Amino acid sequence: MIRTYTKRDVPFIVNSHYELYHQEFQYDETFKAFIQNKVEGFLARTNPRESIWIVEIDGQNKGSIAVNEINRETAQLGLFLMDPTLRGKGFGQKLIQTAIQFSIDRHYQSIILFTNQELVSARTLYQKNGFECVKSWVDIKSSKELVEEKWELNLNSEPVHK
Repeated sequence: MIRTYTKRDVPFIVNSHYELYHQEFQYDETFKAFIQNKVEGFLARTNPRESIWIVEIDGQNKGSIAVNEINRETAQLGLFLMDPTLRGKGFGQKLIQTAIQFSIDRHYQSIILFTNQELVSARTLYQKNGFECVKSWVDIKSSKELVEEKWELNLNSEPVHK
């Protein structure tokens, strides 16, 4: 089931991101601090045009996604994570669709997101949902050289059919 977050979900969001990215991509502790700051900023704003959703299966948190407001026209997708045991089962797609629909319902005109080329599965889902890579650059994050990317989805265009 996909549900809206509660404050009890904060440790899951922070720790699951760090643990998964550390295990799969060798991200360091700076990534955990980055996620913690993102979540704390979200909680401090209490903006009704923002939300976080959690995938919960049998009482266990297994994934997340968030929408943050950049400005009245632009939302930002983030905190997207899916437990490896649930990948390929449609939950990631449902999370992205939930975030897109939320953004449409709040009259955003576009959604942006930042990712990197290592995250192949996520990038595939973004593309499947109509996001396009609009910019890339090399940066050092988590003590690694990464090809960072900015993706965008125009919500005023025709819907993507899956």
